[in-house]
Amino acid sequence: MEYTFIWWDQIVISRRNGERLVQTCREMKVLMRRRFVPNHYYRDLYLKLQGLNQGYKTVDEYHKKIEIAMIRANVVEDREATMARFLNGLNLDIANVVELQHYVELEDMVHMAMKAERQLRKGHARPAFDSGSSSSWKPNLKREGTVHPRSFVPSRTKPPKAN
Repeated sequence: MEYTFIWWDQIVISRRNGERLVQTCREMKVLMRRRFVPNHYYRDLYLKLQGLNQGYKTVDEYHKKIEIAMIRANVVEDREATMARFLNGLNLDIANVVELQHYVELEDMVHMAMKAERQLRKGHARPAFDSGSSSSWKPNLKREGTVHPRSFVPSRTKPPKAN
């Protein structure tokens, strides 16, 4: 912190000797960022934002991490892009419930994810479209021949040789 004060005093002295004085906070921020924020700072923030996922965090903690990362990186994106980013980073069991619904606002999506999380903690998770019947619903993906895109793992086998 002491270095910053010394640096600022030097700026003020040099500005008195020819350059115009700093007039606004915005000008001061530009000077300070140029001096103290490394060039790779924003790139690192974008990479961190891209790699965010829920992991062991609660839905609320994960949502706050995304918001903080977006604010720090100064990311302004389309509402749909933010919702897709949030959904993509959710734990799979929660995302599976949330993606079955239609959302207009991120806050609604976060609320549904928190409800799904609570249900999963209780061990009574039901699909959002379940009418309340006691039978459990679970798709037989192998029998139906479909694979959920999040569970797809590409084959590691070699392609057949051409004759």
